[in-house]
Amino acid sequence: MSNSILYLIKNVFSEPAFLIGMVAIIGLAVQKKKAGAITSSAIKTMVGFLMITTGAQSMGMALLPLQPMLIKVFNLNVKIPEIGNAIGASFTEIGVETTLIFAIGFMVNVLIARFTKFKYVHLSAHVSFFYAGLIAALLKFNTSLNLALIVIIGSILLGIYLTFTCAYIAPLMKHIKGGQGFTIGHSSSIGCLISAGLGKVFGNKDKDLEAIKLPKGFEFLRETTISLTVVMSLIFLIISLISGPSFVVSNVSNGRDIITFSLLSGLNFGLWITVIITGVRMMLAEIVPAFHGISNKLIPNAIPGLDVPLLFPNHPTSVLVGFICSLLAGFVGMTILGLLKYPIIVFPALIPTFFTGAVTAIFGNATGGRRGAIIGSFVNGLILIFGQALLLPLVGSYEPVMRVLSETDYTFYGPLLGRLLRLLGI
Repeated sequence: MSNSILYLIKNVFSEPAFLIGMVAIIGLAVQKKKAGAITSSAIKTMVGFLMITTGAQSMGMALLPLQPMLIKVFNLNVKIPEIGNAIGASFTEIGVETTLIFAIGFMVNVLIARFTKFKYVHLSAHVSFFYAGLIAALLKFNTSLNLALIVIIGSILLGIYLTFTCAYIAPLMKHIKGGQGFTIGHSSSIGCLISAGLGKVFGNKDKDLEAIKLPKGFEFLRETTISLTVVMSLIFLIISLISGPSFVVSNVSNGRDIITFSLLSGLNFGLWITVIITGVRMMLAEIVPAFHGISNKLIPNAIPGLDVPLLFPNHPTSVLVGFICSLLAGFVGMTILGLLKYPIIVFPALIPTFFTGAVTAIFGNATGGRRGAIIGSFVNGLILIFGQALLLPLVGSYEPVMRVLSETDYTFYGPLLGRLLRLLGI
């Protein structure tokens, strides 16, 4: 493959904002819109997308100060790698395989959407890139396949994954407020499916978590930004008190007292959810009409698969309940593994716990109300911790990323694929 094509894959098509902008351009171009309208819409789409992704990433990063405090509370001897270092270390051995699987796998997804009844185009490029890394790692470290076969098999697997995870989530979207016109393209898909199923069996959808009545004096908490800011400030304060104010001041808060630190952490969280809300409105206003062009002209009846933060503004209570339940489940699972003397130490990774916990609670609430949200997100947390323990021995140099970013699909499908490859003895 020529250097120019590799350059395009690495530096253009691997940038999610460019990919989503190209979708807007193509969709409007086939509708024969004027150049000015296409340019304006593409820019708004990319800016809105960046607001969502930057807000989501920053919101996840805002949780990281909780990590050393929780390690202190549970008296653990565990070191969690920093995200940037984890990504750099993980791709040293599988960078080429990952890049090629990512690019060709997306093309497989588009071809499946074009020529089969599964009309789903997965547009969360950052999700598919890291999942391409997982597939590359499982194929490289559990088989003796050469580069060409790893790329061919990996691309087919990724294309199937991108298509069918969007497909089985799509029917559930009719139950989700704010979920019309798209499906979810995210590596929490199996958690969402399981949570919705558990909610249907054990819950009561009439008891909506988002419809909890508040006393008159607290009705201001119904606004997403305010409720998340207040609750996250309280969470930081409570955990700071439990871990010890002196420890927090010395090791976490850069010298700030725990009250100031907790309030600023909550405000920072509120800031990023507000950025996400603004980005969601901007991007959906542009990408949905643009995608109609693709749906009508290029891939009939195509449906875009988009990232989970698009659902957060309409479900603030589920977001918080899901995070807390998944986190508690992670600690329960960690304790069980410790009692069993499991040889690999795992600790709940806060960023995937937040995002997968939040969205699984949304789906559990949609089918089973409060009980569905709690049960679904708690089970999600168990899948994250037990699945990670099973996955880490299978991924070789990709372990650092899987310690900090392994979401539910990684920890559910990853061990299954890895064990299958070893069983086949390829």
